[in-house]
Amino acid sequence: MILRKWWVTLIQGVLMIIIGIFIFENPEELLSGISLWFGLLTTVTGLAGVLGYMVTKNEKSEMPSLIWSVATTVFGLLILMNLFAAMKAIAIIFGIWVIINGALLISLGWPVRKRHIAGWLLTAAGTISLIAGIIMVFNITAGAKGIALLLGLQAIVSGIALILFALAKKVLVARVKTKVSTLIQKAGEN
Repeated sequence: MILRKWWVTLIQGVLMIIIGIFIFENPEELLSGISLWFGLLTTVTGLAGVLGYMVTKNEKSEMPSLIWSVATTVFGLLILMNLFAAMKAIAIIFGIWVIINGALLISLGWPVRKRHIAGWLLTAAGTISLIAGIIMVFNITAGAKGIALLLGLQAIVSGIALILFALAKKVLVARVKTKVSTLIQKAGEN
């Protein structure tokens, strides 16, 4: 089954590359979409908890569960009512993640810099990450571009991997068909 329809995997790879390019060209829309989905999922999760509480008519229904579900619903609705604030929050969280990553790279590279060039490379990469993270925290557009860069690269790399996998499947299917027909031919001769 996995070896059939190699061309479907090829199309998926091409589409992933197109999505990656789209992400690169539309970072603000990507961040807006992420914020919208986060708001929708949070609201639906909260509503499901409230519904679950209401449907469960037994002694085990707990008030803290209901309070948490209502708070989750309200939080989701607040996100949906102010997508810009959600976009800013996501950009800040992403920027903080980049800052922490940069600090970690610096802490790994600094002690080794005198013994190996890799230490200098880690320190330089960490410094760049640290600066980029700080910029992302204070500039939503830079945060959106940073998120788009990572997600776009992920989509393109995945697309390339799917294309390579599709081509490998095509070659493997051809080899298997040749081998099977050879075996059938040999069996017919006997």
